[in-house]
Amino acid sequence: MISVFRLAASSVVCLLIFGLSPQCKSQTYEGKELVKAELLADTSAVVPGKPFTVGLLLRMAPHWHTYWKFPGDAGLPTELKWKLPQGWKVGEIQWPIPLKTIDPGDIQTYGYQDEVLLMQEITPPASIGDSTVKISADANWLVCEKICIPGNATLQLELPRSATSAPDNTEIFARFRRLLPQNWPGPKIATANWTRAGSDLRLSVRSATLANYPSADFYPLPQGDTVVGHPKVESRDANEVVFRVPIESASKKLSSIQGLVVFAQRADSNDRAAWQTPASTTASTNSAPARGIFTFLFFGFLGGIILNLMPCVLPVISLKIFGFIQHAAQSRQKILRSGIAFAAGIFAWFIGLALLLIALKAAGREITWGGFQFTNPYFVLSLSVIVLVFALNLFGVFEISLPQGATRGLLGWTGGQGE
Repeated sequence: MISVFRLAASSVVCLLIFGLSPQCKSQTYEGKELVKAELLADTSAVVPGKPFTVGLLLRMAPHWHTYWKFPGDAGLPTELKWKLPQGWKVGEIQWPIPLKTIDPGDIQTYGYQDEVLLMQEITPPASIGDSTVKISADANWLVCEKICIPGNATLQLELPRSATSAPDNTEIFARFRRLLPQNWPGPKIATANWTRAGSDLRLSVRSATLANYPSADFYPLPQGDTVVGHPKVESRDANEVVFRVPIESASKKLSSIQGLVVFAQRADSNDRAAWQTPASTTASTNSAPARGIFTFLFFGFLGGIILNLMPCVLPVISLKIFGFIQHAAQSRQKILRSGIAFAAGIFAWFIGLALLLIALKAAGREITWGGFQFTNPYFVLSLSVIVLVFALNLFGVFEISLPQGATRGLLGWTGGQGE
């Protein structure tokens, strides 16, 4: 059940997906600013060969949130694609400890409210020719409240080259560095013990530190094809907490997963800390083999069969059956022509939709196919009118006739007038 629910929630979100200065841009929706994106650096200048930290700062409107690297039951993590000069290196995103949110329907997600700084370390080469360095990044995020809106921005940061540098943006970098998860402190301070019973993992954490924090939780970071349910606190005393983590995995030998042990004074507190589960407790398992194209084709075919049972499709099948009956007396050549014309129409329609989407995106429209448009009242109104007109046509209120010559040509090619 876990995998079905996660797949459905993820599919919904995937369907949804996909100004100011170059350093700072805003995402607006119906005149409301949802996200303000900005690139920051913790240094006033670039010193050749000396690493420094840059961060993507996202400021969200009240009640809106973006997502952690493991979003949970729904959502998408923020992505950053850097455009750096040759010879520059960039590290992994340093994700602050997220907040857990439980939405109606028991949908559990992990993300950030108000603002978040996603930091990465950049290492310049030992020799830099330009006096001013320009680095840019393409940022993509999903911001949600009652609806989800995809956002993106191309941001740029200019820093002078210098032999020395001074700290910059110290307050905000220090604040979010305090929110980064810490490595496991070691057996003298805390111990972690994993066990498995059926489809449940149990993590027992013992530490005197836990006595100072009324709230404790486990945020999973599943790897590969492992699907994780909702971790729960199974038992708790002063110095020990036991988490139960439902899982589904292709590997029956999986005995632990990566994640964060999070503790705070309150579950929704911004003043929280976390330990990353030690690597030694995460069993190395062989990931499931990559699925080939025939597997995806099979599931695509299976999905098409299931789609025929949907209420919006099933009645159309009867119309197609009547069409087959009418074609029964025709020659095989004319039946083949009719089938080719039908298939060509389907391909032409979807190619046209794809070209329309590409053209709109090339024109700078923030648009995706499969759900986001339904947040636009004009789009919903247009579809309603189209469906109403189509329904009236089916009921025989009016008919749309092609020119006589075109009708004869089509019927002659498909064999509609013959045999």
